[in-house]
Amino acid sequence: MAVPQAEVETSYGESSFSFFEPTITVGKIFLHLGLLLLTIITTTISGAIFPHILSEAELLYIVRSALDKAALLQGILFSFTLLTILTAHELGHYIACRYYGIQVSLPYFIPVPPLLGIGTLGAFIKIRQLISDRRALFDIGVAGPLAGFAFALPAAVVGIYFGQPPIEDTSIDFGLPLLFIFIGEFLGKSAEVAWNPVWFGSWIGLLATALNLLPVGQLDGGHVSYALFGERGHKCIASLIILVQLVAALVGYIKYNWSGGFIYLILLLLMFLLKHPPTTNNPPIGTARVLTAVIALLVFVLSFMPLPIRIVS
Repeated sequence: MAVPQAEVETSYGESSFSFFEPTITVGKIFLHLGLLLLTIITTTISGAIFPHILSEAELLYIVRSALDKAALLQGILFSFTLLTILTAHELGHYIACRYYGIQVSLPYFIPVPPLLGIGTLGAFIKIRQLISDRRALFDIGVAGPLAGFAFALPAAVVGIYFGQPPIEDTSIDFGLPLLFIFIGEFLGKSAEVAWNPVWFGSWIGLLATALNLLPVGQLDGGHVSYALFGERGHKCIASLIILVQLVAALVGYIKYNWSGGFIYLILLLLMFLLKHPPTTNNPPIGTARVLTAVIALLVFVLSFMPLPIRIVS
């Protein structure tokens, strides 16, 4: 996710491309690497213990399982899969920013304790300049999700191809994105498989891609819709998305005992209330970007899960 900070305007395309900002320091690089290392550790442990959490094992057994060699191997595969997708996503934004000469931070990864989830809350970059150019806003917004999807796709193929039949005694049922269903049909296998680390890493990667592509506020999809349709169109589309999410949250809670949809709803409302910074340079968006927007819409459809999780009673 790209987090813009409207502080300084800039002109675009006047300087040659450089991957790092001239002002970047060794200390900042070590900060980013340290957060990445911590996130590798927390996601590896999460991948090692997650199958036991699904089977509702006792807490002591879950903690001990993190020391098992086979479990740690699964954790490494999960961490590698997920962080590759997340890194590709953030570098997509980062490289697009650097292409336009925009001041931007390296990715900040967010580690969290393994027992609280998947070991991370994702990653973000800080854009330290106002993106006042319509085309630059579009390119920066769309680059991350497309880059992440490019790595989630082969991971999904591997996860489904090597997947085993599902286990029935778990308390959580994961929803399937259309991409998984199509891959399963292509491979002649069911997309619904028992938990495996590559499958789950790609599943989370697709969930993150879909959420970021929602055309609301300053999410990646919000940048894209603002660049395409302007402020009024952006608000209309965002309002419709929030209404749809409200319905999905109610259905998820009433029918499947899952309240996570309301968390998404609150986050979308907060995003909606944060006014999108205006663009002052608004040339025609161009046919190539319109086609790219269609591709991004297709990626969203393939990745989106109305009910990502269902609680099995």
